[in-house]
Amino acid sequence: MKKENKKIVTTKDLDKHVTKELKDSSEEKEIHLFDGQNVAISISDSPEIEHLGFSLAHQRNLITETTRFLIIHGSSLVYGGDLRQNGYTRLFSNLVHQYRPSKEVGKLFFKNYFSFPIHLKLTKSDILEFKKNGVLPVIVDPPKNLDIDKSMPYVPVGNDNLFIWAESLTKMRQEMQNDTGARIFTGGKMSNFKGKYPGLLEEAILALENNIPVYFMGIFGGITLRIIEGLNGQKPEELTIEWQSSQNQNYEKFVNYYNSKKSEDRIDYKECIKFLNEYTLEKLSKNNGLSIEENKRLFSSIHTSEIIFLIMKGLTNKLNKK
Repeated sequence: MKKENKKIVTTKDLDKHVTKELKDSSEEKEIHLFDGQNVAISISDSPEIEHLGFSLAHQRNLITETTRFLIIHGSSLVYGGDLRQNGYTRLFSNLVHQYRPSKEVGKLFFKNYFSFPIHLKLTKSDILEFKKNGVLPVIVDPPKNLDIDKSMPYVPVGNDNLFIWAESLTKMRQEMQNDTGARIFTGGKMSNFKGKYPGLLEEAILALENNIPVYFMGIFGGITLRIIEGLNGQKPEELTIEWQSSQNQNYEKFVNYYNSKKSEDRIDYKECIKFLNEYTLEKLSKNNGLSIEENKRLFSSIHTSEIIFLIMKGLTNKLNKK
């Protein structure tokens, strides 16, 4: 009997495949796999990135390549961010301007959600620049029940102001989730954040609760890796009030204050871990179009082309309506 020759797919093959896809698309042969689909990017700088042998430049490069592919294939990006000069809002805005199809320069390819009071820093020139680049700034007012002055830029210091920030960020993330068909995660701050939880943790739970396609890249560690550990049935110490309080001595006091003002949706890390543990890889795979093994590979891969290939495969399986 003849032995069957099985072709081994290497990183070089994946590089060639992804490069060809990008080249074909950039020559006005847009496949538009994800037309009309909103894909959210959940990313912030990981505090342990250098410990893992990478740099912030690696993280920006990976998200740039992923984002470029999404734009070329017609999807609209969704992100909740601030106005830092070198932040991801500016990066995504520039990428949309550069890679949107030339026949659709009037189309908005990126929605950036701004929570209160961050959006008070938006200037007219910011808004004009965003719109020129195909970006729609989405202003989210604070929850009505706060009964506060919406023109006041509350500084995130002290429990009262931190409560305003936490509630406003949660409202923004909920509205953003309602406008999102799939979500991609990487990196993420683990402590000393402005909301009720680390931002990517709150966004992950909202996305998973809504059973949309979600993709977790564990390459850069951070809160994304702890979410992955939770989905794998582990109980990472970073998702405990004890660890969080050890990183920020004022956080435990804020949690007590926050929970004293809320009858539901309180800060509860045990519930977060329980939710992730019970969600299971089987459910994640059913919802994101990848097999369990492919998700495990996405969790651990350090190869840009393989990561992009897996995300695009899952999105094609779940979002491509053609």
